[in-house]
Amino acid sequence: MDSFLMKGYIKEANIDYSCSRGSMEDLPKWEFREIPKVPRAVMPSLSLEERKNNFNEVELGLSEEVARKEARRCLKCGCSARFTCDLRKEASNHGIVYEEPIHDRPYIPKVDDHPFIVRDHNKCISCGRCIAACAEIEGPGVLTFYMKNGRQLVGTKSGLPLRDTDCVSCGQCVTACPCAALDYRRERGKVVRAINDPKKTVVGFVAPAVRSLISNTFGVSYEEASPFMAGLLKKLGFDKVFDFTFAADLTIVEETTEFLSRIQNKGVMPQFTSCCPGWINFVEKRYPEIIPHLSTCKSPQMMMGATVKNHYAKLMGINKEDLFVVSIVPCLAKKYEAARPEFIHDGIRDVDAVLTTTEMLEMMELADIKPSEVVPQEFDEPYKQVSGAGILFGASGGVAEAALRMAVEKLTGKVLTDHLEFEEIRGFEGVKESTIDVNGTKVRVAVVSGLKNAEPIIEKILNGVDVGYDLIEVMACPGGCICGAGHPVPEKIDSLEKRQQVLVNIDKVSKYRKSQENPDILRLYNEFYGEPNSPLAHELLHTHYTPKHGDSTCSPERKKGTAAFDVQEFTICMCESCMEKGAENLYNDLSSKIRLFKMDPFVQIKRIRLKETHPGKGVYIALNGKQIEEPMLSGNIPDESESE
Repeated sequence: MDSFLMKGYIKEANIDYSCSRGSMEDLPKWEFREIPKVPRAVMPSLSLEERKNNFNEVELGLSEEVARKEARRCLKCGCSARFTCDLRKEASNHGIVYEEPIHDRPYIPKVDDHPFIVRDHNKCISCGRCIAACAEIEGPGVLTFYMKNGRQLVGTKSGLPLRDTDCVSCGQCVTACPCAALDYRRERGKVVRAINDPKKTVVGFVAPAVRSLISNTFGVSYEEASPFMAGLLKKLGFDKVFDFTFAADLTIVEETTEFLSRIQNKGVMPQFTSCCPGWINFVEKRYPEIIPHLSTCKSPQMMMGATVKNHYAKLMGINKEDLFVVSIVPCLAKKYEAARPEFIHDGIRDVDAVLTTTEMLEMMELADIKPSEVVPQEFDEPYKQVSGAGILFGASGGVAEAALRMAVEKLTGKVLTDHLEFEEIRGFEGVKESTIDVNGTKVRVAVVSGLKNAEPIIEKILNGVDVGYDLIEVMACPGGCICGAGHPVPEKIDSLEKRQQVLVNIDKVSKYRKSQENPDILRLYNEFYGEPNSPLAHELLHTHYTPKHGDSTCSPERKKGTAAFDVQEFTICMCESCMEKGAENLYNDLSSKIRLFKMDPFVQIKRIRLKETHPGKGVYIALNGKQIEEPMLSGNIPDESESE
């Protein structure tokens, strides 16, 4: 399949049954009388005799030629998703024909220049969705098209390895890619090896946003989503399964205590949340000047890892090195976060592996576990009880709402029984805001999703402007963690709304709706941490952030992702002298080449008329305003024969 995909393909065959009238099963059978059936390719396999007492690892597969024929057969016959396939749609929009390979392109090795994101140019169809996602949703805009040997590829604008750019590791480029040309490195093998190691106690904890997808994917009610998750992980071989929401409650108690302390002691304001690792990467690489505004709290993932490796290990009498902690999250940036040196002590990581929702579903499929075979179970002690406020962490606005539920109580000294819901900061808008008046003290809150939406607020702060907020929640992914790159790609926007509603419904029926009233949280402080923001809490639950090297730090002028592509502009003079020297032909030739190689998004040609006495012996041509003395266009622009 991969070998065939890299040849380029995909345009609906010009025959009756390839139209949008429906699937093959819905069409009259007489339409297929003249179409012979194509048999499936047979995958090589070992005979039963050969398999007896043979436990050697064997990998059998189709040859390149057979795989290519099978892929072509599949596409011509039509798969069940042929009318909703993003790959077919994008390739068709770009005029890529699938009946026969366009030409045999040389294989390009995979680009492995990031801790976990991998680029495979052989699969790329040059749709530009990854470039647009990076620039227009997240803001860094580190990706662009470039030409190499007549072939259009995607790479970094600066030419640096991806890890050395302003990339925040959010993974939205991976989500945007319709053909897996961008993918991420799996950690399933590491987890399976730990499960099979008798010396290891494997502990997993599940993020709130994961159960929202499980509920929608398997049709599990929101009340049963958590027990289903616990049962699934136990069936996969985990020894203990905890609720990630417990760490969300712990984060709220620590972060809100810090926020109230800043208000009372006139600390650095406004305070930005620090629970999103993509946002932290963005600040460290792009806006290190606002690091003092960040909360010092670790993310819920790292708080949970530190608590399990220190409190739970001590409670159960287990050595830290024998505890294997796995985080199941909808986020790719958390893979980067778990490997940060700040969260590794004496060579032992607080979180040993990070599985995305997709990886967990892949493990379920590989283990051949059917949803009906999963026996719902309760999460394990001692981190079993959670609040509805912590559940809301999975959606944009959830962190701020949970913080307000605690802050209002602390500022008034009264138990909050009504106005627990702050619907004005929920939803999918890029920026939402609310002002709460508490006994004359106004708490001004902003909620931002999508890093590009945070830039105007940051710029105002850097320019000394009062932005009018005290607490600002920022999530890298639009809509929050429910739209994380570790989730399967949602088919429609309403599926995101359904994911959010699952979390809201769980919150409404929760026994505890405020983080500070969670009895297991109170017990943890009494037995271990002492009190919020105590010295031990600061040691294990808080951290520090430092400026990191990226594109923006290479120049005194900060570069902003204002456009999806770097546009190169050619200017050709059309004065009488240049016209006599072939300016018109040059203009037409360049225009046709740009259209042929689909370079329109990032190359423009303009005509101008200079005075007849302008410098230069030949046709006046400039690139980005700078005159080219001796254009060597024929050597840099591929011949049409290369496209055949």
